[in-house]
Amino acid sequence: MGKLDGKVAIITGSSAGIGKSTASLFAQEGASVTIHGRSSESLKKTFELLKSKGVPENRILIVQGPIENEKTCYDLINKTVEKFGRIDILINNAGIGAKAGVGLTDMENFNYIFDVNLKSVVLLTSLAIPHLEKTKGNIVNVSSIAALRANGMFPFYCMSKAALDHFGRCYSLLLADKGIRINTLNPGGVSTEFGVKMGMTPEQYDTMKKSAEETLVPMKRFAEPEEMAKTILFMATDATYMTGANIVADGGCVLFAPMPKLE
Repeated sequence: MGKLDGKVAIITGSSAGIGKSTASLFAQEGASVTIHGRSSESLKKTFELLKSKGVPENRILIVQGPIENEKTCYDLINKTVEKFGRIDILINNAGIGAKAGVGLTDMENFNYIFDVNLKSVVLLTSLAIPHLEKTKGNIVNVSSIAALRANGMFPFYCMSKAALDHFGRCYSLLLADKGIRINTLNPGGVSTEFGVKMGMTPEQYDTMKKSAEETLVPMKRFAEPEEMAKTILFMATDATYMTGANIVADGGCVLFAPMPKLE
C-alpha cells in the first residue's frame, strides 16, 4: 500500500528536476499523475522513467505546453478530471529564473518571470479549487530561498518567489474553511539544469555550484531532486495539520554566515 493509493496529482514542470522526481515518487506511492512540461522530448523521458518504475500507462497523463499560456492551465485541470475523475493534489512546481537572451532588468524579463512563476500559479490554483474542495485535497507550491534572500543578479526572480510565498499564506486563510491545505517549499541549491536554462553555460553553472557549495552551504553540497520530492510528499500527505507554512530545505544556507577568523 502506497501513501497515495487512489489519489490524483498534477505536477507542473515535471519534465525535469524537482518536478520529474516528484512525479516519479508520487506515482510509485500509488498516485495517478498528470505530468507537464514545455518539451515533448523531456516529457517522454519522464513518461519512460515512470514506466520503468512499474507505473502502468493508464495512471499517467501528459499535458504539454507553456505554463504561462492560459490554455495550458485549463488543459491541465480539464484533461485530468476527464481522465481520472478527480484532483487530490496540485504541485505548482513549474518556474523560471530568467528569460535567456533578455536583459535581467528588462520589462520583457519581468513580465515573463511573473507570468510563469506567479500568474500561472494563481490561475491554476483557482481552477483547481472546486475539485480540491470535493476531495479535501491540498496544494504545494515550490518556491525558493531566493524569496528570503535578496540577490541583485536576479531581482525579478527573487521578487516573484517572495510573492509566491505570500500567495500561499493568503490563500491558506482563504481555503481553510473549504478543507484545502496549501503550503510552500523553499529549496536552496538543487542539482538540476535550472542554471543552464537561465542562460549559464554548463561550465559557468559548475563553477557557480562548486563555489556555492564551498562558501554558502553549511552541508557543503547541493540537494538532489529526490530529496525535495520526499519533502513535497510529506507536505502533501502526512502534514495534515499544516497550512500556510513554508518549509525551507536548503542545507542551512539561509541561516549561514561565515565565521570571522580570530587570528
